[in-house]
Amino acid sequence: MKTARTLHRQLTTEAPTTSLPIPSLSWLTTLIPSTTSRIPPPPSLLATARLRLLSSDLSTPGLLDASYVSSHSFPASLTTIANQHPPTGYPKDQLLPQDVLVQVLDIVNLSRSKWEVVEELESIERGEQTRGREIIRLPTTTSTSNNPDTDDDPGDEGGGGNDETQTQAAAQAQAQAQAQAQAQAQEKERKNATHKLTLQDCSGQRLYALELKRVEEIAVPQFVNGRLVGGTPIGCKLLLKRGTKVARGVVLLEPGMVKVVGGRVEGWGRAWEGGRLERLRGEVQQAR
Repeated sequence: MKTARTLHRQLTTEAPTTSLPIPSLSWLTTLIPSTTSRIPPPPSLLATARLRLLSSDLSTPGLLDASYVSSHSFPASLTTIANQHPPTGYPKDQLLPQDVLVQVLDIVNLSRSKWEVVEELESIERGEQTRGREIIRLPTTTSTSNNPDTDDDPGDEGGGGNDETQTQAAAQAQAQAQAQAQAQAQEKERKNATHKLTLQDCSGQRLYALELKRVEEIAVPQFVNGRLVGGTPIGCKLLLKRGTKVARGVVLLEPGMVKVVGGRVEGWGRAWEGGRLERLRGEVQQAR
C-alpha cells in the first residue's frame, strides 16, 4: 500500500502537465506484484500505470479516484437534457465549468456523404482502390510463360524481356502516381473536414461534439488489414478545457480548448471498423 500511495502522489503531481486521469489507490495496488519479494522500481511502475490508464475504459468502476471523476465529468444537467426525447430546455449556450476528460466512441466526417463512404468501403472489400468517385484498378502484367506469342529465346531481336521490364516499370510508375494523387486528395479532404464525435466521460455520460474550427489532431480512424494506420483511435482520450462552449447539448471543439491526450482501448477500434459498413448501410436505408 505504501508503494501505491507513492505512485498516487506522483501521478497526482504530474496530472496538470500530462493531463492523465488520477487512478484510485485500489487500482494502483493491482499493478504491484504480490507474489515476488522484489518490487519493480517506481519509474517502471509509473510508466506501466500511464500506459494502462491510456488503454483503459474511463468508465470502468474503481479505475479512477472518486474525487477526480466528480471534478472531471460533464455537469449532470447537460446529459440529462441530452437524453430526453426530444431534448427540451436547453439554455442558449453554456461553458464547461471545469476540465472534462472524455474518450472517443465514434467519429464521423460530416463533409462526406454516408453513401460516398459506403461506396468507398464496398470498393475496398472488392479489392479496388478509389480516388474520389473514380475506381482505379491497378494494371497487371502477364508472364511471358503464359503468352504463346512471346519468343522465349533471349537472343531474339524482338527483345521480349525488355518489353516486359518496360511494362512493369510503367505499371509501377502509374501506381505510384495514382497513390500520390490519392494521398494529396486525402490530405485536402482532411484539412477541410468537419468531424462529429461521440464522447463519453469518466462517469459514463455521453455527449456529441462538433468541430467549430478544425482541430488537426482529430480524424476518422483508418485501418489496413485490421490495423490502425492513421486517424484518431477509438478510445482515445481528450481533455476538454474549462470554458469550452456547449450549444444545445453539443460540445463545440476548437483549437486551444481541446487537448488530445492519446491512447486507445484494445478491441474497440476493430469492433468499430468491423461494423462500420453495416451501420452506414442501415443509416442510408433509413434516410430513403
